[in-house]
Parts: sequence; structure tokens; C-alpha cells
Amino acid sequence: VKGALGAIVDMIFQGTKELTSITVATTQEYNEKYVQVAGCFNLSYGSLDSFYGGLESQVGAPLPHFLRAVHQEHCDATESDKKFTTGNYGITTTSRTEFAFAFGLPGGASAAESTSLEDYERMARKFSAAVADEAEDEKITTKKDFVEFCEQQLNKLQQQQ
Repeated sequence: VKGALGAIVDMIFQGTKELTSITVATTQEYNEKYVQVAGCFNLSYGSLDSFYGGLESQVGAPLPHFLRAVHQEHCDATESDKKFTTGNYGITTTSRTEFAFAFGLPGGASAAESTSLEDYERMARKFSAAVADEAEDEKITTKKDFVEFCEQQLNKLQQQQ
């Protein structure tokens, strides 16, 4: 037992010596870890004011109307119609088309160009009203139930248009 204990003590002592001899990475080395293009990235610490100001002090308050904010980002920005190719599936698309797809726009990408924010808001109000009316009769207890219910409501709304 004493021999085993001595071996453990020696191993811990040797490990401790190795740990104390390791040089700690400098802030420059940490900075370079995240750089993709040399010389284009610089980490720095902010003030207490910026810390307590939170993200809002850096990028501004979020827009209070979610649909308007997302529509503005995808359909009213200068690059809304700039084509890009996704890295995962290799699909060429635009932000405006992605918004129309995610929203479930009847007519899909071809209708995205001519659909205004007011049109989206009208569809969202109709969808919300339909969901509210019929949700009272449904037994929605799981996420799957909710997704199925929303898909049914969207299909009904699209058939009405």
C-alpha cells in the first residue's frame, strides 16, 4: 500500500510540476484562435456601462412588432433580392423567397415579389383568428398536436384564398 501511495504522490507531484511550467496563452493567442482573416479581428473589453447596458446598448432595441421586423429584414433590406446558395443543400434563393416560404405564402416564391407587409399582416390576422376559434374545440397537449393543428389551419386558410 505504501509503495502504491508513494507512486501516486510522485505522479501528482510530477503533474503539478508540468502544470506550473506551462505557459498561459496570451490575449493575442486567444484572439488569433477566432480569426478567419488575419488582421481583421480584435478582442477588447468594454466598460461597465456597456456591460450593464446589455445588448440593446450595442445594437439597439428590438422592433416591437415581430412580423414587421422579420419582414423588414428579409424583404425591405438592400440585399433582400440578392441570390445566395445555401451551404447545406446547395439551393439558390433570396431572403425574400425564404421569408415567403417560412410564412407559408400561397403561391410561394413567385408571389413573394408582389406581397406587401400589409398582405402578410392580413393573412396573419386571419390565421390567428382561425386558430383561436378552433383551438377551443381541439385537445392540444403536445408540440406535435400543435404543429398538426397549425398545418391544418394553414391549409384551410390557403384553400379559402
